Amino acid sequence: MKEKGTILSAFVSAKGGSGATLLCVNTSAVLARTQKVLLVDFHMCNSSVLLGLEDTDRDIVLNTLNGSISPASAISLIPSHSSGVKMLTLAGLDGREALKFISQITEAFDHMIGVVRDPGDVSAEFLQNTSGIFLVASPELPSLKNASAVLKNLYSRHIESSKVKLVLNKFGGAAQELFNAGAVSGRPPEFTVDRDNAQSLLSVNSGNLLAGRSDNKLSEGIDRLAACIRTLEPVILRSVSSPPALKQTGNEEVKSRIHSKLIPFMKEKNVVFSGQAEEGKALLDERVREAVEELFAGEAPEISGSENRSALVNEIIQEALGLGPLEDLLADPGISEIMVNSKEQIFVERNGRIENSGRKFSSDSQLLLCIERIVAPVGRRIDESSPMVDARLPDGSRVNAIIPPLALKGPCLTIRKFSKKKLTVADLINSGSVTEEAAGYLLRAVRARKNIVVSGGTGSGKTTLLNIISSFIPGDERIVTIEDSAELSLSQGHVVTLEARPPNIEGKGAVSIRDLVRNALRMRPDRIIVGECRGGEAFDMLQAMNTGHAGSLTTLHSNSPRDTLSRIETMVLMAGMDLPLRAIRDQTASAVDIVVHQERSKDGKRGITHITEVSGMEGDVILTQDIFREREGRLCETGITSAILQM
Repeated sequence: MKEKGTILSAFVSAKGGSGATLLCVNTSAVLARTQKVLLVDFHMCNSSVLLGLEDTDRDIVLNTLNGSISPASAISLIPSHSSGVKMLTLAGLDGREALKFISQITEAFDHMIGVVRDPGDVSAEFLQNTSGIFLVASPELPSLKNASAVLKNLYSRHIESSKVKLVLNKFGGAAQELFNAGAVSGRPPEFTVDRDNAQSLLSVNSGNLLAGRSDNKLSEGIDRLAACIRTLEPVILRSVSSPPALKQTGNEEVKSRIHSKLIPFMKEKNVVFSGQAEEGKALLDERVREAVEELFAGEAPEISGSENRSALVNEIIQEALGLGPLEDLLADPGISEIMVNSKEQIFVERNGRIENSGRKFSSDSQLLLCIERIVAPVGRRIDESSPMVDARLPDGSRVNAIIPPLALKGPCLTIRKFSKKKLTVADLINSGSVTEEAAGYLLRAVRARKNIVVSGGTGSGKTTLLNIISSFIPGDERIVTIEDSAELSLSQGHVVTLEARPPNIEGKGAVSIRDLVRNALRMRPDRIIVGECRGGEAFDMLQAMNTGHAGSLTTLHSNSPRDTLSRIETMVLMAGMDLPLRAIRDQTASAVDIVVHQERSKDGKRGITHITEVSGMEGDVILTQDIFREREGRLCETGITSAILQM
């Protein structure tokens, strides 16, 4: 029989006095007319006062947890209001105890509604499991600023933004109040509840609920909130715990002992750590697992039968054969970047926000071995004579590593993950990174063989955008891609991929991007795509754009479209060409047709902010005009006619 689940929701107060408790209590009463409702007060927010009930006896919770009374008996002891709402107070209890108790009684109710003043440790995990969260703020500036801070707090706890609804309480009906709420909090309110101070005060002082009354302005807003909660998806909550993907499970001492004996033990069994074929890897994994299980039985019998044994075995196998604690992080689609500061610090970027993963390597040598496993298959090396390296994983993820003596805290590793899903222009439009009009403009520009430079800061999404723009190139044209570490993945069939090469151990044999650009000119390309211009190759790229290779694409780091042109000047000078600035600017104005500037906002969202045309020279100044520019979070047309596409 399928379990029905419970709708879990929460009212979070942006600031004391916002009215979250009043709305929560009255909304609970509306729902209790037809369904079983439990109201949970995590922070003594005076819900019991509004309902005229005594606070829940702490012993009810503790006796249930130690098995003295059953969950069913505990439910019968929870105070109940005449409206049908049961009231549970958890303030002052240990967070783990409170949440464990909730998980034991949840299924007895259709709705469980939490009232929260501060989304801290006690209520944080409850909020992560809710079906919906209503953040209540009033139109005053302090309350709205606090609402913005609470939103950031919720997002940092991996709570999806779509789950959170902003409620503007004490709303006076003025458009300015709505504008302020959206501007200060960072998002417009989904609900407004009209101000009625007299009725609210009477309700608080008399203990009479407002729900169901037609003589005040609050009832309509409360009914809308209740209707929204009814549409939320029920959840099955058996226990509340931290997300397993970010939980460090290993016993480091036991792992260290087994690691030290694993290699000698495997040699005794005549098992060789080699073989790249899938069947070889599967057999090796099976033999290593058997060896680790056997070592566990001798080294840590007290863990062998515990619930942690399986997790520990998997961790040791990953460390012996794979990338150790990074394996699960690489497999997590919600993580876009992995940053290993040292063996004990592994941070990740999830949904644009950086957090400590809680994972760690057992030693510097294990971390260094992990780095070597990454760089060796792509022909790179890392050691004291070459302590920095750029590489890539088999899926295209970008890797940078630096080790002592340059990294003082030990080996350091950064992995920018390659998206498993190949993004299209439709994905950019759906995410709000670009508009249909701007996408159509870029399509026409590529088909018209205009030279395009994609600019932006680190991590702004330049390579991803370049990949998408390059998909507009017709399939019958010969494309040569040039990168320091191959990341582009073009859909066309007529593509030649070139990758730069670092010097060997004797310091010889290096092939730079500039060398590859010059060589590409002899390969009869229709288009040249340089993954990123960082130095003197910018001069050769300009020459290519000016000598019959129209429609070429590249990226570079800059802070604005105007800064992009200045950066090109600087990089041309880095080529060692003793040219006057006027000559460089003439070359730039002639070669570059369009600058597409990409930025990453504070909340992690990436999007195009400018599409700028280079329209020529006037004196010593390169003339530009913005065809599209970001305004209020949206890319808008400026109204300037595109001179390039009319040529």
